[in-house]
Amino acid sequence: MLVYERVSVVVSLTLIGLTLYFVLAFPAETAAFTILGSPLTLDSPRQWLVALLLGGLAMAGADAVMRIHPALSIRRLSYLATFWMLPGLLVFLATQTLGLAPNPVTWAVGLMVTGLLLWLTIIAEFGQIRTNPSQRYRWAYVWQQFIGYTMALLFFIIIYRTRSRSAISATGIMLVSGMIALALLRQRQAIAKTWLFAGIIGLSLGQITWALNYWRIGALTAGLLLLLIFYVLVGLAQQQLVGKLSHRALWEFGSIAVVAVLVIFNYT
Repeated sequence: MLVYERVSVVVSLTLIGLTLYFVLAFPAETAAFTILGSPLTLDSPRQWLVALLLGGLAMAGADAVMRIHPALSIRRLSYLATFWMLPGLLVFLATQTLGLAPNPVTWAVGLMVTGLLLWLTIIAEFGQIRTNPSQRYRWAYVWQQFIGYTMALLFFIIIYRTRSRSAISATGIMLVSGMIALALLRQRQAIAKTWLFAGIIGLSLGQITWALNYWRIGALTAGLLLLLIFYVLVGLAQQQLVGKLSHRALWEFGSIAVVAVLVIFNYT
């Protein structure tokens, strides 16, 4: 099928780019700039630029795959952009984690796993375009939720672990959480509300990260707390988008949040 051929091409090009990313030697340089009146520095700006370009390559590839779906009736950019987020963030996450591999064999395995995850993610998003519910759609939905929340947790831990200033860490988590929320909340008939709720969730997580930076807790604890808040906000937004938000749903999410907070602080 044409879709599998396109996905395979996207994954192959992305893996080649990731390989070159780790093989090439980037010049050691520092870029200085000012945000909100505070001086900040960025090490290896060219390396960060290449990482962003690789994420953009995955996004462009996902867009090219989605556009060939025969059931795609809405081709507005605001709708198609929701399919870019998970593939792009997955590749960017790989640029930040594959370098931690202790040896070349582990690195190669990690690269292959990244390719497999990217392939499954694009295929799952392609399957979600179907207008009628099916077994394939349900599995695609489960995979999207799994990969979305997993990436959110990893990004939260990695960003918070850097102990960067709030202008960087809070902004980073705001962008990541907003982008993942955009993919998880995707509603074809309510795309404007999808963007609105995703923006609110991103801003909320950014503000919470700003507060957490004054509370010296471990990166794992902070990541789990942020994931819990992200899960509750996304869940409530999903209920609202489908018109099922009720007092019962509020009690369910509230109970889950209380239990999860107790578990997080007792076992981390």
